[in-house]
Amino acid sequence: MYEETTQRILKLMKKTFEGGDFVEFYDGDPDQIPTFNLPCIVVDQTNDDTTEGAIGQDDVVDSIIVKVIYNKADDYEQGVNPNVLTSRKIRRVIAARDPETGKYLPNTIKHAIRHASTEGITAIAGNMAIEYGLVPRLNGDEGLWMQEGHVRFTIQYSVDEEQLP
Repeated sequence: MYEETTQRILKLMKKTFEGGDFVEFYDGDPDQIPTFNLPCIVVDQTNDDTTEGAIGQDDVVDSIIVKVIYNKADDYEQGVNPNVLTSRKIRRVIAARDPETGKYLPNTIKHAIRHASTEGITAIAGNMAIEYGLVPRLNGDEGLWMQEGHVRFTIQYSVDEEQLP
């Protein structure tokens, strides 16, 4: 059975952060995110390159972005404590490492992507690009400043043409 790439990565994110701080997981960026659904993770597909592969197959490269989104106002409601600032939380969620081994911790996006099930996948995240920053978003008529981390990577796989949706 064919499973969309975003659904596959979304399931991986839910499993990785099960029981954690994330309130909601989105397949696609809703643009307006209610504050009661923060912090959240968004999985979106930004590109699909399809080329003809072996006889009866297509070779596909999906470009994926995983967004880690927090409300920047949380920094001020808790007082400015450098150990709990959202920018630090985001960096840790994406790429925290074990201080002794240097390996990514199991509850990070980089660990999840690097150790994901690879059934049917030719290559995953040969390169990962990480971006951090503040993003203005609307919540109804209210403007909010979100602190976000974006993880961009590709997934490569082949599909029998008969299985294409």
